[in-house]
Amino acid sequence: MKKTRTIYILFALALLGLLAFFGWRHVSEQTVTFSSLPLVKITIPDDAGPVLRDVWTEDCNVRIYGATGWSVYNSTYAELEGRGHSTSDKPKKPYNIKLDKPESFFGLPARERWVLLAGFFDHSLMRNALGQEIARKTSLAPTTPQGCFVRLEVGDEEQGLYYMSERVLDMVSEETVLLEFDTYALGEDEYIFRTHGGLPVSVRSPKKLSPPLFEAVQELVNRIETAPIGHIDFDTFADYYLVEELCQNGELNGPRSCYMHILPDGRMAAGPVWDFDLAFIPVGVDQGNDLRPLRKAGMPGVRLLTADSLYNARFLWYGRLLQDSSFVAHVKSRWQLLKPRFEGLTAYMDSLDNLIRPSAIADQQKWNSLEPARFDTCTTYPSAFETLKTTYRTRIVKLDSLVNSLE
Repeated sequence: MKKTRTIYILFALALLGLLAFFGWRHVSEQTVTFSSLPLVKITIPDDAGPVLRDVWTEDCNVRIYGATGWSVYNSTYAELEGRGHSTSDKPKKPYNIKLDKPESFFGLPARERWVLLAGFFDHSLMRNALGQEIARKTSLAPTTPQGCFVRLEVGDEEQGLYYMSERVLDMVSEETVLLEFDTYALGEDEYIFRTHGGLPVSVRSPKKLSPPLFEAVQELVNRIETAPIGHIDFDTFADYYLVEELCQNGELNGPRSCYMHILPDGRMAAGPVWDFDLAFIPVGVDQGNDLRPLRKAGMPGVRLLTADSLYNARFLWYGRLLQDSSFVAHVKSRWQLLKPRFEGLTAYMDSLDNLIRPSAIADQQKWNSLEPARFDTCTTYPSAFETLKTTYRTRIVKLDSLVNSLE
């Protein structure tokens, strides 16, 4: 009996020793607490100074831990830069990460560069994820970025909940001509021009264009602006319009963050989609097509966009396209096909809520007092999430009527 007890005691001690060893190893590698979300920890050099927009901070270290706390990646070299336009000067900042080689995380494609979206204006913190998931239900899926939610620490300071996403530039091949229509882009790129109608266009890829190719791109865009039918891909243009309308994304009125790419046959295709921070909310649009918060909707010249509105009927060439009976018929046909897929995404929203709720509430406690509701009518995560779900369901019903009323 004593011998058996001794064996049990020795076994228990050995087991405790193993647990202590592995437990010490676990804690010594990182100091995070358990969460349902991965953690990205970025260490910057002591003498680096503040991380600035469009300025790469070199010699950084990026460590990524899985939801259970175990290390899944430790960079040998990385760089960090700030990003964004209206969000770049906010307390919770978005970032770009550059690794020394392409890496895959959590089932996402291997990429050398990653985007960390802060969602500072989005109190639900899931509009970008939802907008991209909606696009993946359409013909835009091949060029739609993928991403995942993470917690972020920069320089040992907790930053909150972020959406780590692929870049738009990685969604097409390096040889594909990728265009961005964005007033912010003016002056930021060597290959920029305005169309005859005044639209700002920036060639985002390839990085180098021969003068003849640049002239050919200008000619195509101006031709589309005058007579788009015959020069565009109907499926992607119809689906892009429906996605942005379903999301009530008024950013495109600027235009802001609107991407198109040229197909091998010379036609233009819509996408990738990007930037849903200010989607799914009523906004005002002024005479210069800039967004205004709902509280300023009564200003002279500001038209109010709500769930009952077509947000982007005047955007780019859609004013002309929506006067063409063949394109309108195609939009209606695509809506009937896609509507059931869109309706099924409320379950996806619930799954995101289950995943991010504790981290989203912690994020809210850290950042909300600094600028609680610049555009949003909600100032807490729970109210923002419930409002988003209700808005989404309502918008499907409203958009069904709006699309079917197109002539």
